Amino acid sequence: MTPNEKDYMDRYIYQVIRRLSKAQRDEVRMELEELISDMYTDKGSMEEALTELGDPAEFAKQYQDDQRYLIGPEYFDTYLWFVKVVIVCAAIPILLISLINAIGEMPAITAQNSASVIIRAIVDGLITGITDAILSCVSAFGAVTLTFAIMERKKVQFELKKEEKWSLESLSGEGKTPTSRSRWTPKFLEPVPDKKAIISRGDSVVGIIFIVIFSVLLIFAPHFFAAFFTEGETVMTVPIFNLEQWGIVLPVFILSLLIGLADEILRLIVGVYCRLVMISNIVCGVLQIVLSIIVLKVLPIWNPNFVLEIEQALGDHADSGARFLTYWNADMVSNGFLAFIVAITLFEIGVTIYKTLRYGVAVKSN
Repeated sequence: MTPNEKDYMDRYIYQVIRRLSKAQRDEVRMELEELISDMYTDKGSMEEALTELGDPAEFAKQYQDDQRYLIGPEYFDTYLWFVKVVIVCAAIPILLISLINAIGEMPAITAQNSASVIIRAIVDGLITGITDAILSCVSAFGAVTLTFAIMERKKVQFELKKEEKWSLESLSGEGKTPTSRSRWTPKFLEPVPDKKAIISRGDSVVGIIFIVIFSVLLIFAPHFFAAFFTEGETVMTVPIFNLEQWGIVLPVFILSLLIGLADEILRLIVGVYCRLVMISNIVCGVLQIVLSIIVLKVLPIWNPNFVLEIEQALGDHADSGARFLTYWNADMVSNGFLAFIVAITLFEIGVTIYKTLRYGVAVKSN
């Protein structure tokens, strides 16, 4: 078996097993390696052996049952893992926030009522937290399921369209109109993706976790983003955000984060740099920059009385570190955050474009 024939065999096996669940892949890989090797020995030609096996998309159906899935085997393992991550990231912060809020709102404690007051605060916090966590988890579960279901359907439509375009004539550049009846041959097999074309799962995980936790905090505890001061046993806070106008700011803020989350989900599912990932990253990046401009430069995101409230809270007993906050300039902070967001987004888009054009050119479909 020549290196070129071995490459064709690897391409075929990859196109089959990527459509199967992870639990099946190793076993099917070994089975196909043995089957194709035997057929190659009998026929003396790798092209004839693979042509007899036929389209790998059709061949993969032999290892799948005939049921139609909301989310098929190809995506189900990733979907299940992703649901767990999102639910944990949504539930734990909400529970902690509810407990902290309940403890912070406790009435005065005396020697006689300390135990009952603390227990009641914890119980109230848990009840509120569990209720909010359930609602949040149900919403997150529905959003994730809907996203994966849409991708499952779009993938099917895309592959059907791709099959209609497959033809030897189109590959050879003769310009003939391809038809869906064209006979499949190994020349249709795309190369196995280069290792450098593979998107880091860890990077996607970190991005997803950050977005989910940050969104939960913005929705349920925007007052946690504040300057904290202690005076004796009392903790005073001055919120950074304009909580009175938060109902106007929050939807745009969350929309920007959801766009980023959708891009991370797509990267996680596709797993390699390709044209689809590149286009998604460019579009989502541009939308996030536009929404960031709206949030930071148009909407009243910052507390207009931040400096005044800090000065009132500090009085004449502030140290140099606390005094530094009185030099707060909302426009300067907005410009700084916006410059950082634009720089990071453009850098990520640049990396995606480079890796797609350099390593992911042959990865044209999912």
